[in-house]
Amino acid sequence: MVSKTTLIDKIREIAILIRIQQLGTSVTAVIGALSVKGMSLDISSAFLLFLIGLIVNVGGQVHNDLCDLKIDKRSIDLKERPLVKGSVSIKTAKIIVFICLFLVFGLIFLFFFNIFALVVIIISFLFGLLYNLYSKKFPGADLFLSATMALFLLFGAIAVTNDFKGFQDIGVITWIIFVLCFVHVFLMDALGGGLKDVKNDRDSGAKTLAISVGVKANHNLLIPLGYKLIILLFDFSTIVFSLIPFLYLNFEYSIYQLVFIILLIILLVFSTYKLLNIKSFDRKMIKYHNRNHELAGYLIVPVVLLNIIGVLWVIFLVIFPILWFIYGLLISFLL
Repeated sequence: MVSKTTLIDKIREIAILIRIQQLGTSVTAVIGALSVKGMSLDISSAFLLFLIGLIVNVGGQVHNDLCDLKIDKRSIDLKERPLVKGSVSIKTAKIIVFICLFLVFGLIFLFFFNIFALVVIIISFLFGLLYNLYSKKFPGADLFLSATMALFLLFGAIAVTNDFKGFQDIGVITWIIFVLCFVHVFLMDALGGGLKDVKNDRDSGAKTLAISVGVKANHNLLIPLGYKLIILLFDFSTIVFSLIPFLYLNFEYSIYQLVFIILLIILLVFSTYKLLNIKSFDRKMIKYHNRNHELAGYLIVPVVLLNIIGVLWVIFLVIFPILWFIYGLLISFLL
């Protein structure tokens, strides 16, 4: 018989494994749906799309840990991860992944069945699989993760489009959000993830974009011009696509909305500048500036959609992940 203490310990380790505090960010498909329905999106559809996103997030995180286990075991920074220290077995992790897969397809068939939506979600999963398998083996595999998330956003848009007949039914705004999502995820993974893990990745023989382009870290952090140009190109893409609706599409907007976009662009550029000019390898400093970069890139999307989705949805998309993060930390602490 398993004691209460042992059971609580197991639950805590599983909560850490699935990164419970980060699951509030599972709103990608909801954002896709909002770009189509706007304020008319019903709460039940939004909840179901969030639930699907949450389950996908859990399965993807656990599968990623399984794929990276050999490399993670060589990292001092990751020694407390449940699979690394053995507090959660590989068998348990695999069971979690298969349960998540079953639940996701079950929910889709029950509530959002559409051949286009099904094809898009399957392709999204295939890109996710490629990322998990080759993120440390193939330079630029960050693009696989970008495609995974952007396609998942597209799934959300298709799922709530009545009588969807083809991609011509997707509006320009949704495609703009699709691109912003793609670019944001690439920067999140290649910039923040690539820099903070570069030392361990190099020591373990991984072949990430950062390492392949020549980023080096010991006590000092050397970031070559080629890597900087790649990051700046994607940053520039974010700026361009966030401004297109206002400058070229006769998009209805308020002056306050445009001011917020400009402020977020300034934060995005400033945090990129700070990240690309760090001279000594300081993982905490990299994570700090990367959080600012991620925040700016994420917030641009709901602000662009403000006139379509309304203030309440924007507040939800901004506040909900933060509240979930705090709640997740409290659960992990109290268990």
